[in-house]
This record gives sequence, C-alpha cells and structure tokens, in this order.
Amino acid sequence: MTLLSPITAKAAELRSVFDQARAAPFFSGKEEQTEDLLAIRVSRDAYAIRVSEISGLTTDRKIVAFPSPIPELLGVAGVRGALVPVYSLAMLLGYNAETERTRWFALCGAEDPVALVFSDFEGYVRVPLTELYATEQKDVSRTHVEHVVRATDMVRAVVSISLIRKTIQRRCGNDGVSKER
Repeated sequence: MTLLSPITAKAAELRSVFDQARAAPFFSGKEEQTEDLLAIRVSRDAYAIRVSEISGLTTDRKIVAFPSPIPELLGVAGVRGALVPVYSLAMLLGYNAETERTRWFALCGAEDPVALVFSDFEGYVRVPLTELYATEQKDVSRTHVEHVVRATDMVRAVVSISLIRKTIQRRCGNDGVSKER
C-alpha cells in the first residue's frame, strides 16, 4: 500500500469531489442554490473563502521580502510567470503575524493580482445558500467578514476578498484611482 503525501491526498480528495459533482445526474426539479467555499485556518481560527472570489490556490512559493511601510505586505512571489504582491491574511484580519509557516497562497484578481497567505487549508466545501448568515458589524476585528457559515461541523467566518482588496488599495494609497489621466 502506497502512502500519499498530505498534498497529494488532498488533491485526490478535491478531484474526487469535483468528479462526483460533474457525474451527478441532471434533474429538472428545483435545485438548491449553493456556495462553493475553501475551508481554511488563520491563526488557528476557522474561516472560509468563496471560490468565486479567488483565481487560484497554490503552495510553498518563495516570498522575497522588501522594506515597506505596510506591515501586512510580506513581499513578492513568482506565480504563473508574474511577480505578485503577497499579503498576510492573518494581519489583514487583525491578528499579529502568524507564527506558523504560511504555505498556502490564495490568488485574487486577474488584472492586478495579489496573493493572500495563510497557514492551513482544510478542504473544499459546498454549502446551501440558506446556511450563509449575515453578520452584525459590531466587532472591529471582523470588518472583512460579512457572513458566517456552518460548514464541516463548525461555524466559520467567511472572508470577503473584495473588502480585503479594498483595504489593500486604501493602505497602498490607491483608492481605485486610474493610473491614466
């Protein structure tokens, strides 16, 4: 019996889930609307990211650090043949810098891509939209979370990538102002 590495095992699991979803018979009855999420951990807390808000997921890229007044900006990494700015998702969510190794990169955006790094990827989940609940914005540390979801037998905060990107633009002094005049 051959033992698979954790990454190979996770890839096989994701492939199986994808294949099963595509092989399911089509029926004309009313289908329940769902949301596809990635279950992750940030500083040991359970979070989720909408698959529709990211352009990819990768691991173990070398981050080249450089001096920056923005503490969340860890540096740049080569991804898909381009240099991409890399931000700490933990720090953007209000945590101190993660002490664990941040090996997962969620790629966000196509035109001006950024990578958000986090320590643990727990898997892919598909949940009914009825399981997504709006949050009340009383907690300042949760400003990048608009929904929570019950997934994988626990409640997870759903990180809004669009709000994260707005924060990054604001921190970089680029509030959506075009470079062209």
